[in-house]
Amino acid sequence: MSQPGSLVGEQEMAVKDPRWKKIYADPLTQIIILGLICFLLPGMFNAINGLGAVGKADATITDNANTALAVTFAVCSILAGGLFNLVGHRVLLLLGGLTYILYIGSYLSYNAVFVISSGAILGIGAGFLWTAQGAIVMSYPEEKNKGLYISVFWSIFNCGAIIGSIVSLAIEWHNEVSHVSNRTYIAFMVIMGLGSVLTLLLLPPTQIQRADGSRVAKVNAVRVSTEAMAILKLFQDWRMLCLIPMFFSSNWFYTYQFNAVNGGGMFTTRTRGMNGTLYWVAQVVGSFLMGRLLDYKHAERWKRAICGLGVLLVATMVIWGGGYAFQKTFSRASVKSLTESDKIDLANSRRYAGPVVLYTLYGMFDAIWQTYCYWIMGALSNQTDAAARMSGFYKAIQNAGAACAGQVDAKKVAYEGQLLINWILLILGTLFAIPVAVSLQNSLKAAVPEEAATVKDLDSEGTGGDPAQIVVDKA
Repeated sequence: MSQPGSLVGEQEMAVKDPRWKKIYADPLTQIIILGLICFLLPGMFNAINGLGAVGKADATITDNANTALAVTFAVCSILAGGLFNLVGHRVLLLLGGLTYILYIGSYLSYNAVFVISSGAILGIGAGFLWTAQGAIVMSYPEEKNKGLYISVFWSIFNCGAIIGSIVSLAIEWHNEVSHVSNRTYIAFMVIMGLGSVLTLLLLPPTQIQRADGSRVAKVNAVRVSTEAMAILKLFQDWRMLCLIPMFFSSNWFYTYQFNAVNGGGMFTTRTRGMNGTLYWVAQVVGSFLMGRLLDYKHAERWKRAICGLGVLLVATMVIWGGGYAFQKTFSRASVKSLTESDKIDLANSRRYAGPVVLYTLYGMFDAIWQTYCYWIMGALSNQTDAAARMSGFYKAIQNAGAACAGQVDAKKVAYEGQLLINWILLILGTLFAIPVAVSLQNSLKAAVPEEAATVKDLDSEGTGGDPAQIVVDKA
């Protein structure tokens, strides 16, 4: 319970705080640090997978490992939404980071059990890491800056994949065989170790203060049963149910893009590295553009949401239409007969021009889709606890889709069939999100004061409030 005059005392202390402490406790600074952590962990993971790397194991074993990853990722993401509110984000991020190192280490092994087990363990850690990440980027910024801050995070995160791809490209430039060397895997493991250590630099949410003077909400003494009930209520919220197709399709296309397009056998190893680099560069551009559109201050929030969906639908039709045209030029069977000299190489500009533009646009598409997903969830709540649960819900549905996509590829479904599945899912994702976009309020209530503590109810009205938000009273 706050004592009389405590607010004045806090304000006086704030005045006396050194400038660097204020900067360090600013939401943007914390999101930049979070971006650097993901730069060194999932960013590097994306870079190595973007090469079509499968390690020493058979590609089918890697598909099964990725499926195990996606399944445990989906399950643990739901649980991580509650764990975030019970143990804090630093614990989740640190544990999650260590599992990335283990998984890349499995690429050095021929043992199928170890590779698949590592995938399952990474799924647990990735669920922890990405749920914590989502809660932070959705709830720390002011409402007017959510698109910007999401794009700042996404840009820094993908710079990890850009640099990782460049490192891989440099190592593999003179590699005349179509597999990634051990040196590449070891280099990535060392870099990821640094990312795990950086998680310790993040401040607790209670110490974060926004530029408008509001603090990130704090809920004390949350019980496991309370968290479980709040998570279950997400499955009763019509808005979250409408977003399921968008979430489900949001990682489905990775399997097709990485394994079929870039890793399917059409490109030389160094060309795959170049493709990966451009894919992640395009993510930075795409995220920034979508973030700016969604923060446009001269339009109401629901109009920005509809405009964003329009951009997604047009991009889906144009980019995936181009992808279909390229996919008609090769198949699983046709690439098996290609020699290294038959494959597309970056030195052959005439053959390479079209495919590289397509793959770059695939990267931009990924960024605008993911940015929109985070933004629309952030538009539903300013509360960190609610954001954590929504983030866990999002990652769970997303990785349920990824698990299905991995098995579709493992079953050797034709590449053209995989593309068509992706295309249909993405169209459905945009259409089902329309009711949510139209329902958005122009502004939400300010964040709950720091001294808020006791649990009162769970979005008892059922409409118009934050999904799974814990409503609190001042103690």
